[in-house]
Amino acid sequence: MKKSVLAACLLLLFANVTRSQITKGNLLLGGSTSFSSDKWGDSKSTSFSFAPNIGYFFVNNFAGGLRVQIDSYKEDGEDDAYVVTSFAPFIRYYFIPASKEQKVNIFVDGAYGFGSEGSGDTKSNMNGYSFMAGPAIFLNQHTALEFTLGYSSMKFEDVDDRYNTFKINIGFQIHLNAAKKKE
Repeated sequence: MKKSVLAACLLLLFANVTRSQITKGNLLLGGSTSFSSDKWGDSKSTSFSFAPNIGYFFVNNFAGGLRVQIDSYKEDGEDDAYVVTSFAPFIRYYFIPASKEQKVNIFVDGAYGFGSEGSGDTKSNMNGYSFMAGPAIFLNQHTALEFTLGYSSMKFEDVDDRYNTFKINIGFQIHLNAAKKKE
């Protein structure tokens, strides 16, 4: 019985998908987070990443905004965590125009960020850029689950080499209809 009720609720949720909010004047709120715990021999570490964002659709399918990212890495036995904090203006483009039947859209997102990194009292500046792309699966009119493949490159002050990363991410976005209705 419980499985039947759950299945019916999920069916209603997905059947209720109407028009995704990727049109001019709407807001985009969301982000992604991750946590990992590693063990290598006797060494243990944990890492955490949190990246909320807010955006605005300047034209249909095209949004710009600000993403804040906080990454923390700590090894067992260390007093302080290594923390990277960045602020990154971003732009995002959805390739498929909005329609009532649309449940999936494909997007690309690019950002350039700046911030600081360090551990304890030791801090330095950093900057970098990132790109990601993937599908946005609209669970209902205002909510999308995102799966992305991304690349980022960061340059830390007083370090010659860049830190490059390929990532697979899962994110969540809320699309709010902020456009004024014409009367």
